[in-house]
Amino acid sequence: MLPTASLSRKTTLLLTASLLVFSLVACGSSTPMAPASSASSALESAATDSLLRQVKTQIREATDEGSLDSLKQARAWAKQATGGDRAALAHYYAALADYRMSNRLPEEDEARRGRVIEDAIGHLKRATEINGTMADAWALLSGYYGQMMGMNPMQGMSLGPKANEAMKRAKEHGPNNPRVWIIDGTSDFYTPGMFGGDKEKALTKFEKAARLAEQGSPDDPLMPGWGHAEAHAWVGVAHMEAERYDPARTAFEAALDLNPDYGWVEKVLLPKLEEKQS
Repeated sequence: MLPTASLSRKTTLLLTASLLVFSLVACGSSTPMAPASSASSALESAATDSLLRQVKTQIREATDEGSLDSLKQARAWAKQATGGDRAALAHYYAALADYRMSNRLPEEDEARRGRVIEDAIGHLKRATEINGTMADAWALLSGYYGQMMGMNPMQGMSLGPKANEAMKRAKEHGPNNPRVWIIDGTSDFYTPGMFGGDKEKALTKFEKAARLAEQGSPDDPLMPGWGHAEAHAWVGVAHMEAERYDPARTAFEAALDLNPDYGWVEKVLLPKLEEKQS
C-alpha cells in the first residue's frame, strides 16, 4: 500500500519543482513570465495528474492483494481529484475502487455492498455527464446496474433497461475496448438463463477482450488500462464452469504470466481448479 505521507511528499516535490521553474523564468529569463492564472492552472493540473497516477497504481496493487483498506484509500484520493481538470477520470477511478471493493465484500453483507454500489453509480453518472464518450464509465455503470439487479431482482424492470442503455453507449464509444467486453461478458455469465444469460456467450466475449487487450495500452498513461490479465482469468472461469479443466488452467496460467501478483487467480481460482480436479 502507498501511504498517504508518500503521496504528499511526491505531490509537494512536484509543486516545489514547478514553482522553482516559474521563479527562474520570472527572475532570469528573457521569456515573459506566464500570467499567474496560467501558472496556477498548470500547477493544479500537474498535481491532479500526480494524484490520479497514484490512484491508478493503488487500485491495481490493492486489487492484486485483495486489500479493502487500500481500495478505500484509493477511492478517497480519487474523490480529492474530482474538482480538477480530470474530473471525469477521477469520478471513474472512485467508482472503479468501489467496484473492486464490492466484488470482495461478502454477498450476505448487503448493506455495505449497497452503499458501495450507490456511491459508485453516483460517480459514474457524474463521469458520463462530464464526458459522454467515456466508454469505460458507461461500461462500469452498466455493470453496477447489473449488481443492483442481482441484489434486488424486483428492480429488474427498471434497472434492466438502464444497464442495456449504458452498455449500448459503451460499445458505441469503445467497440474495441477490452474492459467493455469483460463487463458485458460478466453480465452474460451471471444473468440466469431464463433472463437471457449465457455462459458460452460470455466466454466468447471474454476471449474477444483478451484479443483486444493484446493490441496495446492507452496512449495516455492515466487512462484505464486494466483488463488483459483479467480477460484471461474470466476465460478460465468460463471453462472451469463448463468442466473444461485443461483450457481453464491454460487461461489462468496466461493471466499469471501477464500479472504474477494476481491474487484472485493465484489464491482463489487455481486452488478451486485443483479441488475440482482432485
